[in-house]
Amino acid sequence: MYEVKKSQAGYIFDLPRERIAFLFRREGVYLMYHDENILCYSINPLNIEISEIIEFERMGTLPEIIRKIKSGVYPESCIVKNLPPIDNTLEMYNPYRKCVVKFTGFRDTVIDYIWCGDLVFAVARYVDEPERECRYIGKGDYKVAAVLLKRGGKCLDKESFTRELKKCIERNPKK
Repeated sequence: MYEVKKSQAGYIFDLPRERIAFLFRREGVYLMYHDENILCYSINPLNIEISEIIEFERMGTLPEIIRKIKSGVYPESCIVKNLPPIDNTLEMYNPYRKCVVKFTGFRDTVIDYIWCGDLVFAVARYVDEPERECRYIGKGDYKVAAVLLKRGGKCLDKESFTRELKKCIERNPKK
C-alpha cells in the first residue's frame, strides 16, 4: 500500500523503492515517477484528471498514465532515464530508494538509504554521472546526502561509510 502525502501543491505516493508525485501548477499537472530502475518526469503539463489521482488515493487504482509508464510506454513530454544499480554497500540491507529531480533545484539524483538505529546511511549519486557520489551518515534526512553532493560538501569515503555501517548493524540487530 502506498504511503500518501498531500498538500495544496500536489500528491506524493510512496513505496520503499517507488515514488509517484503529481504537482499541481496553474498551467496543469506535472508528474514524476521512479521505481528501482527508471526515472520519468514531465517537463510540460500532462493530461491527468484530478479525479484519477483522488481515486488512486482512495481505492489504490493506478491512474492510466502510471499504468502506461509501468508498462514502458512514456508520455511524449517526459524525460526518461535509467537509474544506476542500487549502491553495493547498502544492497544487502534492502535499502529505500528515492530520486530528486532538476525542477526541485537539483540535478537528477538518486539516493539509496537505510535507517540503522536513529542514524540514516545514505548514498546520493547523479543519475547521469553515477560515479559522482556522496556518502552520508547522520540523524538528519536522507536528502542531506543530495545537498552535500550538490554543494560539494564533506562526504565520507566508501571504506569509512562501510565500516560505520557494519558497526551500526552489529549494535542494532534486527529482531
